Amino acid sequence: MPTVGWVKYDRSRSIQEHVAKIRDMSLKSVRDPELRQLAVKIVSGSFVWKLNPRTGKQEPYIRAWDKYFHAPAQDVCPPKDDECELVRIWDFVVLNFRYVYDPQSIDTFATAKLSLDAGGGDCDDAQILIGALAMAIGFPVRARVISTPDDPGNWVHIYPCIGLPKDNPTHWIPLDMTVKDFRPGDEWPDVAKALDFPIG
Repeated sequence: MPTVGWVKYDRSRSIQEHVAKIRDMSLKSVRDPELRQLAVKIVSGSFVWKLNPRTGKQEPYIRAWDKYFHAPAQDVCPPKDDECELVRIWDFVVLNFRYVYDPQSIDTFATAKLSLDAGGGDCDDAQILIGALAMAIGFPVRARVISTPDDPGNWVHIYPCIGLPKDNPTHWIPLDMTVKDFRPGDEWPDVAKALDFPIG
């Protein structure tokens, strides 16, 4: 399987193999100490105000890997407020990641850093990015794969589900940021089959 930096280019032969590649890139992302710092900055409100050249306004940014990313300008999450932290991660990813398709007939699997550097990726990359940020601050993470009624034998989409509370999850919150106007907890309304795979 070709690898460039920390991006893998390949076609998976099974959904298990596909999720294994996502898990591998998620764990590589979590082992990056800069990602841990970024996740902590997101939930602690550790941002700076800078002039956005596109809008001409002062806006909040978070610095990571010598680059500035748009920051959610909200109050600091109270200690051990898992739901607040989850929403801050969501808001950060929505501000800095755009859904784009993979090349035809090729699956790409990028680390969180490379997805943020590029400013986007597909649902596999969103799973890696959101999952890695959540795992970096102690959340358990699953990958949910789904098929649709028009093609129930084909797994067509994947997104992270984050366990709440962190220490002993009693429920799993889906974070599918690839659908316009979705919020944490929203899911596809028309699903034929769904499978959850532990990531971290």
